[in-house]
Amino acid sequence: MSRTPWRTALDQLRRDNRSGASEITLEALHMLVDAVGDSVTRSADAYRSWLVRVSRELVAAQPAMASLFRLVNDMLWEVGEAPTGEQMRHAALTYLQDYQARMEVALGALEQRAVAYLADYAQIMTYSRSATVVRALRALRQGNRNLRIYCSEGRPALEGQVLASELVWADVDVTLGVDMALFGWLGEVQALVVGADSISAAGVVNKIGTAPLMQAAAEWGLPRIVLCTGNKLLPGDYVLPQELRGGDPEEIMPVSSKHLTVRNAYFDVTPLELVSTVITERGPLAHPELLAELESLQTYPGLRGK
Repeated sequence: MSRTPWRTALDQLRRDNRSGASEITLEALHMLVDAVGDSVTRSADAYRSWLVRVSRELVAAQPAMASLFRLVNDMLWEVGEAPTGEQMRHAALTYLQDYQARMEVALGALEQRAVAYLADYAQIMTYSRSATVVRALRALRQGNRNLRIYCSEGRPALEGQVLASELVWADVDVTLGVDMALFGWLGEVQALVVGADSISAAGVVNKIGTAPLMQAAAEWGLPRIVLCTGNKLLPGDYVLPQELRGGDPEEIMPVSSKHLTVRNAYFDVTPLELVSTVITERGPLAHPELLAELESLQTYPGLRGK
């Protein structure tokens, strides 16, 4: 089977607004493995520059996806100061080829941590679709036959309908409604659980609408829990784009008049103060622990700036 050309694959990655961060990062991983595997080695400096360039192109395609940034950032640190281009290529390939196995271990550990933490909740609300959250809720159902999940359709891409179908196939009871219905259902649930595209000092990046929903849940006194693996955490010196990527206005409706402006924002940022707990494969992180974890991370020099 012929491979998709790099530029075409990059454009497809940029346009993907239905997949979760884990799935997008896996696609980026496959692209990197192919690119590095096919690359021609040269001097160490020249090869490092090439690795940085392709890494920056991947990050630019989905700048809000922390796991994609961490994939290339951690790879570049791993490559380090290898003395030759060939040694650098070998180190990068080894890191990338082991990445999926490491992530599966992390996801398994996170699933166990999440199930233990959520064991006493029978009515849980979630928003948008996170593959990590789906996995945790499926596992939670095994020990909680009374579990019911409240979710919404997730316009305009309707990924919430996909979430509902996945959970129903796992014998989870689901209540599905339009997005705004979630605000009216907060009195029926015991916790709000969401995934994250990234977590930084600026807050939690997730689907547009997450921030006001978290605010409303806080006013109800509900636990606001974020589930994500540690590779969703961004270094303290990483600067999110001022305007997070949006989508094609025609995903909402055709623009047929110069008097009509359609804004199709994909993401918003929830302040960390609105989050009760972040659960990673290492366990629950309270606010001070989360800030310390973020500060311990470093951006590779070649990925800093525009």
